[in-house]
Amino acid sequence: MKKYLLLLLCTASTIVVAQDNIETDRPDQTETVSIVPKGRFQAESGFAHTKTESSSSGTTLPETLWKYGINDIVELRLGSEMEYLKYADSSDYGLLPVKIGLKINLWRGKGIIPETSLLANIALPKMASKKLQATYVAPEIRLLFENDISDAIQVGYNLGAEWDGQSAEPTFIYTLSADFVLTKRLESFIEGYGYLPQLGRADHWIDGGFKYLITKDIQVDISGGYELTSHQRYHGYFESLGFSFRI
Repeated sequence: MKKYLLLLLCTASTIVVAQDNIETDRPDQTETVSIVPKGRFQAESGFAHTKTESSSSGTTLPETLWKYGINDIVELRLGSEMEYLKYADSSDYGLLPVKIGLKINLWRGKGIIPETSLLANIALPKMASKKLQATYVAPEIRLLFENDISDAIQVGYNLGAEWDGQSAEPTFIYTLSADFVLTKRLESFIEGYGYLPQLGRADHWIDGGFKYLITKDIQVDISGGYELTSHQRYHGYFESLGFSFRI
């Protein structure tokens, strides 16, 4: 009887630790439904190199998202991104408009009903380097969904819209990501996502990568993506490295 009780306690302890692992919005494009625990800070930083045209590229040095758990269903978010943009005959470097926002958990999932959260961000046009300032406030809103297929497989998907701060036309967003638990510390993902502007051409991408838990509060990640659509017969791509921690 004591052996069975000890086994039960060990199993419960393992489950609690697994549930307490850091959960991040990076490295995929699908924002997670999870909320940072109440009273805790979380930082998610990444470096990326992106090339969407043959004559230009962008390097993120770095992008950082700070989160704070206000309560069990709401987190406060602050995002900044330093960008080096290289063109055929010029370049720009500086801070892109700072983003502030909230994520609100709407309901828990049950069966085929997905767990669902709402994400709302606003990019502040003048809180940026002079050359990279926007003309207007740039909002973003997404509905975030997640279904547990099994203990080792989760599917997340987002639907939303964002504005670029330069025009009144929105760009609609979709994402679909499958996450696979490979070991207690290692996860992988594969994802499809896209941007559908009200005016202009649509962009569709695929990407994939890995997340590794150093501790339950520290994570590193690596990922890369490829553009399925093309611009002047050129397919874009990116590669990214990231580091996240929670305190």
